[in-house]
Amino acid sequence: MAERVTILLVEDNPGDERLLMEVVKDAGTLALSVEIRRDLESALKSAEALHPDIVLLDLNLPDSKGLFTFLRFRQSLPRLPVVVLTGIEDEELGVQAVKEGAEDFLTKADLSPRLLARSVRYAIERHDLRKRLQYCASHDALTGVFNRQYFKEMIEVELARSRRYQHAIGILMLDIDGFKAVNDQIGHEAGDRVLRAVADFLVREMRTVDTVIRYGGDEFLLILPETGQGVEGAAQRLREASAAGLRDVHEDLEEGVSVSIGASYWEEGRQITLDEAIAEADQRMYARKRAKRS
Repeated sequence: MAERVTILLVEDNPGDERLLMEVVKDAGTLALSVEIRRDLESALKSAEALHPDIVLLDLNLPDSKGLFTFLRFRQSLPRLPVVVLTGIEDEELGVQAVKEGAEDFLTKADLSPRLLARSVRYAIERHDLRKRLQYCASHDALTGVFNRQYFKEMIEVELARSRRYQHAIGILMLDIDGFKAVNDQIGHEAGDRVLRAVADFLVREMRTVDTVIRYGGDEFLLILPETGQGVEGAAQRLREASAAGLRDVHEDLEEGVSVSIGASYWEEGRQITLDEAIAEADQRMYARKRAKRS
């Protein structure tokens, strides 16, 4: 049974469109269904609704010309794999598009069913592989939340946005109480299970605009955009939710898992750096942890 693939074909030349449709019909190793759009604007709108497996994109359209066509499509819909279509005279544009992130380029005059099927299949596979690699580079392998490397890359963007719009950034540091004892007494597999449960709890409880980061060991950093002095209220809500949300993490932990949370925030007029605000949240977290022991 042939693999089914949905193509968004963006092509305004009727002759080239007929040629491409004939090639598609003969690409027997793939069951291809095609949606056709004839300008970039309608293609962008349709792609969001159709979720095609791949886009075949002519670079010269009524409302966009040359490499800019691909760059604009990629900027708007970076998650879709794109194969660029060129004329013989535009092969250099195709090469440039590949350098900018297109999966492949096909010259219309050389197109055949076999070449199209191979290009579509490989383009989808390459795109999926790239997404997996990007995910692995930015996410913690154990818990699935963002990792510290991702934080280093994203925080500069968040700082610039906050400065521009005069918004604060809320910061929560969270540590699992007694985590070393869990590893020592029950085992590292139980410790891993606790870490995953805490990460899942945080993703459920935080807003979609917030970022959950495994900062190291059993420590999590939470970034709350547009949250200033109200960050302590967010911390308190999280503490209260954790009493129920982390109760049944592991059958050998009768009282469940408890966490300590410290809060701080950064904003332009506060006269501290982001690193200092993170350190402040960290100190407050450990102060709460010490208070529980006394």
